[in-house]
Amino acid sequence: MVQAGILVVRKDELEHKRWSGGITTQLAIWPEGADYGARKFDWRISSAVVEDEESVFTPLPGIHRHLMLLEGGIELTHEGIGSRVMIPLADTEEFEGEWKTKSSGRCVDFNLMTVKGYGGKMESVAANKKIKLPMPQELRCWYGLYAIADGVAAEVEKDGRFARVTLERGDFILITYLPAPGEEISLTLGSDAAVPAVSAAVWQES
Repeated sequence: MVQAGILVVRKDELEHKRWSGGITTQLAIWPEGADYGARKFDWRISSAVVEDEESVFTPLPGIHRHLMLLEGGIELTHEGIGSRVMIPLADTEEFEGEWKTKSSGRCVDFNLMTVKGYGGKMESVAANKKIKLPMPQELRCWYGLYAIADGVAAEVEKDGRFARVTLERGDFILITYLPAPGEEISLTLGSDAAVPAVSAAVWQES
């Protein structure tokens, strides 16, 4: 049987900090007691407001990064590798933290960082569509959902039981679960917005 827990964090409970190019909001970090500032963590989910027209990404050796835009537009450039113009809620860029990366333009973004031994992916979540949470044959999984619209009715189904919560823009849900073969956890978002949330899935690789 799938074992799962759901944590709801409201936007006024989240931690905001300034960085060189704007403001970052930490949504979730693992393990308990992890410290992003000291670079002591296994994974981290966050959102950032990029205020400067030109920004240089903080070097993060040994960290694999995923990035998606929520608003605005930037051109992301990895020195010696290539560049890409990012489209909000459509593109996801994966890159290594030790790359020399910079951006041109202003935006609000959504981020996932993982160390070796953890996998992950990010995607936008459509309204009124049943989404099955990833169920890889791994040790432990997490599924973070970040609301980007108001009045989002989130319904989580597991073993025929339902948990329901209403989210406002900036609220965050973290579902922690242990995969079980042949079983599933699903999520449905009721909203007037076509894309009311974005998600970051993380799993500890065996």
